[in-house]
Amino acid sequence: MNNGFGWDRLPKSFMAENTVFLLLTALIRNFYKAIMQRIEVKKFGLKETSRIKTFVFKFISVPAKWIKTARQCVLNIYTDNHAYAEAFKTSSG
Repeated sequence: MNNGFGWDRLPKSFMAENTVFLLLTALIRNFYKAIMQRIEVKKFGLKETSRIKTFVFKFISVPAKWIKTARQCVLNIYTDNHAYAEAFKTSSG
């Protein structure tokens, strides 16, 4: 569990108080692992063992904006990395 989910230091003293924290971080970890298995991590500058902080910085924190073009909503992604266009099935802008 070395991917930055904070399980080495729990926020409370008693296990009953940490139940919600453990359940939410387990849910987030499952989403993180599912996303990491579905994308080609090398295209995004990540490794299979990347920490959650690196994942958020490289994959989630990408500037984008929904624009309306020809009566359709299109996701306009502002990056030079073309892997995002393939991941979100859009043309890079």
